Amino acid sequence: MKSLGGIRVLRIGDSLGAAYCTKLLAGFGAEVRSVAPADAATPDYSAEEMAWYEVERGRLPFDWSAADAAQAWARRLDETDVLIDARAAAYAGPCPSAAEALAASHPRLIVCRITPFGLDGPYRDHAAADITLYAMSGLMTSTGDGTREPLNAQPKIAQVTAGLYAYIASVMALLRRERDGLGDFIDLSIREAAMENYENAIAEHLHAGNIPRRNGDEHNMVPWRTYRCADGEAAIIGGPIRNWSKAAALFGNAEIERYARMDQRIKERKQFEALLRPWLEAHDKREIFLAGQRCGLAWSYLATMLDALQDPQNVARQFFVDATLPDGRACRVPGAPFRGSATRWRDDGDAAPRAAAAAAANGERVDAPLAGLRVLDFTHDWAGPHAARVLADYGAEVIKVEYPKRLDGMRGGYPAKVNDFARFWQLHRNKRSLTLDLERPDHLAFCQRLAADSDLVLENSRPGVMDKLGLGYEALRAINPRIVMVSMSAFGADGPYARFAGYGGTIEAISGLQALTGYDASGPAFRVREMDVLNGIFGSCAALTALLHRARGGSGQWIDLSETETCCWTVGEFFAQASASGREPPVLGNRHARHAPQGCYPAAGSDRWLTLSIADDAQWRRLALIVGGPALAEDPRYASVALRRAAHDEIDARITAWTREHEADEAMRRLQGAGIAAGLVCNARDLAVDPQLAARQWFQSVDGVRLPGFPFRMRRGGGVLRWRGPDLGRDNAYFAAYGDLALGDALAPGKLGTAFE
Repeated sequence: MKSLGGIRVLRIGDSLGAAYCTKLLAGFGAEVRSVAPADAATPDYSAEEMAWYEVERGRLPFDWSAADAAQAWARRLDETDVLIDARAAAYAGPCPSAAEALAASHPRLIVCRITPFGLDGPYRDHAAADITLYAMSGLMTSTGDGTREPLNAQPKIAQVTAGLYAYIASVMALLRRERDGLGDFIDLSIREAAMENYENAIAEHLHAGNIPRRNGDEHNMVPWRTYRCADGEAAIIGGPIRNWSKAAALFGNAEIERYARMDQRIKERKQFEALLRPWLEAHDKREIFLAGQRCGLAWSYLATMLDALQDPQNVARQFFVDATLPDGRACRVPGAPFRGSATRWRDDGDAAPRAAAAAAANGERVDAPLAGLRVLDFTHDWAGPHAARVLADYGAEVIKVEYPKRLDGMRGGYPAKVNDFARFWQLHRNKRSLTLDLERPDHLAFCQRLAADSDLVLENSRPGVMDKLGLGYEALRAINPRIVMVSMSAFGADGPYARFAGYGGTIEAISGLQALTGYDASGPAFRVREMDVLNGIFGSCAALTALLHRARGGSGQWIDLSETETCCWTVGEFFAQASASGREPPVLGNRHARHAPQGCYPAAGSDRWLTLSIADDAQWRRLALIVGGPALAEDPRYASVALRRAAHDEIDARITAWTREHEADEAMRRLQGAGIAAGLVCNARDLAVDPQLAARQWFQSVDGVRLPGFPFRMRRGGGVLRWRGPDLGRDNAYFAAYGDLALGDALAPGKLGTAFE
């Protein structure tokens, strides 16, 4: 059955985030239709974006000028379960969407309002383009070369993140409605949702004052980046750290063997990397990829879009499917974002949708949306822990199962930092910590008793690891037939790469995503920040989809999530473009494919930058009056977008001369006052004192620690910060009720491992 069969969704407004959300809702069975706002302009989307996001399909006619428009809209909402509303925050047309009024008139309706900056605060009505949102979320400050201007991500990271969180919020609200029959009102700021990708940088700044900046992809760990090889670039990392020694002999240089520990390689980065290059430059990227994986290391290579379309793993899993562009050309796009043993995506031979069961509304309830759910979290590093953290933030009891002899790297790498690391406080907030050695029969039996009382298991090990421990899906289902298990592996559970390892950096490279972002086609491709988080958000989507399926009368199930495939899902329109044309999408740097000018310009001060994007001729004239006066505004050489694109370098020089004389935030305010999508490139310090975030009380404090806030708000109660990431084994005594087991012995002195071993 389809998880969302019988759910009726209406979308109004044309942001790509809203379209991405409804694409997911429709894919899992909801009936999705859209209505154009009364003042709607023609959406400015490419054919490939329309094919992937389905922006224009299934439109309902609606006469906003009719005398009974408000009554007709109310009747439409009577027939709707979820309204995805992307109209401007200040919308005051014939059919407003105030939370209190909708709750009174349509108590079962779930409304998700998606706006650039949220429904209140001083930036509420600011204009925004993709580059604005990427810059103001903090992500752009880390992308690119530290000796140059920050670099915009060509993938629409902010819109995709917002769409995923709108889906999560809607499914959470549907789960709560199954319990009490009441709808909800969700306020989702695209910028705040995008800031989830920057969570660790924000947490570390709030704790220690660090201000990370772009460094040309020089990761803190070594090796952990792409390097030139014989036919392109290979992604070489030293993880899993325990397996590095197996690869040392590949390089044919005895000196490399003395760098057995990660901390040694970090201290002598340049000397160590020089030892790698001769071997890398003598071998091709796929050969290197396979050699590293045979040693148990998460190596990959920098794939193009066309490489990824033809990759043996994607072919074996039949991941890409046929689609048609609006102009009739054939193309290929990603298929299901994840695969469930009980849920189905689109037309996978499913039974007819089932109507949603109606629960009786019994007054205002404020239970957390995921209250009553128990989750066992076996994940480590970043993507899996983020997926579980989202569930913990919104009310689930999440139990992080930890093995003290091999610490999660997010505990800081050294035993001395085990309980004192800001990344761990952020990624594991609101969770419990339970220490177990699952190779011990008594600890395994204890864990199985917990599983019998749990709703969900999350894990991100290689396929087969949980089975070997006795905690695979079949074993868990025998204990608890209603359990849901989400397996988040690098490449999925089958295919030639199934047993291969992967981390965010290597997955981003082999998916084709990294190849899209650079200053120009002749230079290097740069990572964006941060695919680990986006893969974690997809993990939350998968878990909630399966839990809603179960809540609506379905069974428990196993979800197979390939993090490479979810990376591909963030750039589906580029796969459509490459497959239809047979060519790689152009590398745009900070420019726009259709508008001009767009860029990132230096402001007064050190490493201070301003982004702006001009969408039409009227905006250009307003910008020109500010930066160059009437002479520039009336200059016929720049009168059309085609002319401005041809003269982009000249225009950039004029804009730069102006921006250099102004503070970035002051320039942003002036340009925004003229209706121009301008935004400073925020670093972590900017975000910590940001007036919009302060007005919306986004930051959260607990246990003497200040941490990032939540990706969306729910009128009936949503995210709550109860405690920071727990001390190792903090909750062992809490679980003593499950049996007479001396859990504390796993923490005896001398039994702690390190992440560098």
